[in-house]
Amino acid sequence: MLWQAPPLVNETPLRIVIAEDDAQLAELVERILDEDGRFIVVGRASDGDEAVRLCEEHGPDMVLMDIGMPGRDGIAATRAIHARDAGQHVVIYTGSDEYDDVARADAAGAAGFLHKHALTSPDIAEALHVLHTNYVNSVPDPE
Repeated sequence: MLWQAPPLVNETPLRIVIAEDDAQLAELVERILDEDGRFIVVGRASDGDEAVRLCEEHGPDMVLMDIGMPGRDGIAATRAIHARDAGQHVVIYTGSDEYDDVARADAAGAAGFLHKHALTSPDIAEALHVLHTNYVNSVPDPE
């Protein structure tokens, strides 16, 4: 079992949008994150267009985005989200093992990439918290 530091008393939960077209999986991930206490799910999208709209509406700290969304896929939705707010933290996930998916996610502006199996891991909350912390504390690339 991974050691977890207890959440700080004054630490504000991270506001997250889950973009997943499988309602059961989205529900499971939401429950895991809610139980952790460091996250609050402010929206759930079942397609890419809804994910973009929810980001505009809620301005979440993080977006957990399935790459294979109906309509506008996760890559196109990530591009649209970044066109509006280049600093928006999007973590893309997929069940695919194709390197091309990672490259496309990176090119779209994703700040992180996970395999879909990670979503049901008991450590998903810790992984997302670390990804977010590393993202907000990252040093910009020198130009």
